[in-house]
Parts: sequence; C-alpha cells; structure tokens
Amino acid sequence: MSTPFAWVRDPRRSRALALGLLVAIVIAVVAAVAIPTWLLNRHYDVALAESLDKLDRYRRIAGTRPQVVRENDAMAARDPAKFYLRAGALALSAAEVQEAVRGLVQSSGGRLITVGAPVSHDEGRYRQVGINVQLTANVFALRKILGAIEGNTPYLFVDNLTIRTQVPANFRPAPGAEPEMFVQFDVYGYSLGGGK
Repeated sequence: MSTPFAWVRDPRRSRALALGLLVAIVIAVVAAVAIPTWLLNRHYDVALAESLDKLDRYRRIAGTRPQVVRENDAMAARDPAKFYLRAGALALSAAEVQEAVRGLVQSSGGRLITVGAPVSHDEGRYRQVGINVQLTANVFALRKILGAIEGNTPYLFVDNLTIRTQVPANFRPAPGAEPEMFVQFDVYGYSLGGGK
C-alpha cells in the first residue's frame, strides 16, 4: 500500500523538494525586504520631484517680485482713493453722491425732480452707497448726463434705468426741439472701510 507522500521518500525528489522550498523561502525573504524598500524609495522620489517642482514655481514667482513692486508703486502713485467716495458715515457718502448727481444733471440741461433716500450694502471692506434719482430731460441732455456720470471721479455707476416719454404717440415736435422724458435710475458708488 502506498501513502500519498511516498514519492518524498525518494532521495532525489526529496532533495529537489528541499531545494525548491529553499529557493521559495529565499525569494520570499528577498521580496519581503526588497519590495518595501523599493516602494519607500519610490515614495521619496515622487516627494522629491514634487518638492523640486514646487521650489521651481516659487523661484519663478519670486523672480517676478521687482516687476510686481514697480506695478504696485505705479498704482499707488495714481492715488486710487480718489476713485472712491469719502469714507465715513452713510449720510456723508450719500451726500457726496447727491451733490455730484445734482451738479451733473443741472450742468447737462436736465431738471432734477427728486433724489431718494440713500441705501447702502457692505461688501467686505467696501460699502456700496446708492441713491434713487428722478429727473426730466430731452434725449441730448440725458446722453450728456449719463456720460458725465460715467466719467465722474469718484466713480459712480448707473443701475435700473427707466425712461418714459411724456408725450402722446402722434406728437410731432417743432424742428430743433426734442420732447422731455421722465427718467428714473439708481446711482451708486463705493467707499472704503464699509465693513469696519
């Protein structure tokens, strides 16, 4: 009767089996040491490549410093604060907008009807200050008014513009005369320090 491991008793097969087990164990030990070492080395290679790439980017950014300083100095020389409304209480900023609009409307040939109460919204370190304006003007005066508001310093912005004619559809104006229109819009500007 033969046992299932009878072939192990043969010395040649036994040596081959022992040699095969020895080779498998040596390969397993080498793999147990080499694979983690290779993975660790790969990890550090990737980390080193990323660090060198980041260092290269930082050097390029640092190389632009002189140009950025020149541009920053040029911007500071332009006095950007003049493009903002005076900082302070809402009423003072709104009064500045009202006076600017009143002067622009009157000098452009329009007739101011009302100026609404000021409205403000804080947007971070800026405060948006706005008023509602109602006026009458012909098309030429309105074009001059809107152009003057657009070119004003401090900067002012027009929003929610509504224009309504005050004449019937079959009206024929005299030559050289333009009918007046009812105009309503919001004007707003920004002041520094709104969120403080």
